[in-house]
Amino acid sequence: MNNFILFGITLFCWSPTWYIIKFQLGYVDPLVSVFYRFLAASMIIFIYLIIKNKKLRFSLNHHIWFLFFGTCLYSLNYVFFYLSNTYLISAFPAVVFSTVVIMNIIGEAFYFKKKPSVKTLIGATIGMIGIIIIFNDEIFNFNLSNGVHVGLSLALLGTFSASTGNMIYQRNLNNSFPLIQTLAYSMLYGSLVTLLITQLKGTELLIEYSFSYIASLTYLSIVGSIFAFIFYLKLLEKVGAGRAGYVGVVMPVLALLISTIFENLMWQTDLIIGLPILIIGAVLVINQKIEPIK
Repeated sequence: MNNFILFGITLFCWSPTWYIIKFQLGYVDPLVSVFYRFLAASMIIFIYLIIKNKKLRFSLNHHIWFLFFGTCLYSLNYVFFYLSNTYLISAFPAVVFSTVVIMNIIGEAFYFKKKPSVKTLIGATIGMIGIIIIFNDEIFNFNLSNGVHVGLSLALLGTFSASTGNMIYQRNLNNSFPLIQTLAYSMLYGSLVTLLITQLKGTELLIEYSFSYIASLTYLSIVGSIFAFIFYLKLLEKVGAGRAGYVGVVMPVLALLISTIFENLMWQTDLIIGLPILIIGAVLVINQKIEPIK
């Protein structure tokens, strides 16, 4: 499939999720919603694999790496972002997530000996300047009573977890792990890790039967998890983790538009100036050639 088609489908599957997550917050603990989301997604994929009579038996080594991948990308990543959404409007965690492209470039250099160019490092620096401008008030007027700092920190932790998951998937890809089975087991293990976290916290496993909760959970499980990750990981296979992370650069623009329409986001000067700088920096990162370290 064409890279631009993979990119476009992934983008439009994921962009609304930042706003839709808001409908998961309230009666049900955010961590429990993460557990439901990926448990449901994994069950759907397993049903598909069984119907298609696909291979389901793998070695212990495979399962260990399924667990690592699932913990980073389908548990900790989403746990941090769901919690972040309780402090920030939906678009701001998406803006923070755009730094995944920079983390992916660094990760490829560290784990797979792919050396970024000087222009790539310049682009990453510009991207960081954009983030600082957008969140300058929260950064330079630090106040522990201000929940925005907590939300920002959680979003950064979520982004790091996602980037680490990308690196693990690249490692698994290099070892010929099958995509769909990887998703099924990793989402299952990720959901169980999240369940463990909820039980350690003593969180009650509640369910909300409102239309908004069930509809949002359905979208997040099927479109925002199964389809989005199938297309994103296929894109990662074809262009690498660094360039695939470009999805995270464009996504904040759509997320901000959604927040403007549905959450009455007012575009302040720092956001108007910082967002284009962030995008410019990330585009510079994506457009650079990455050469192996000699």
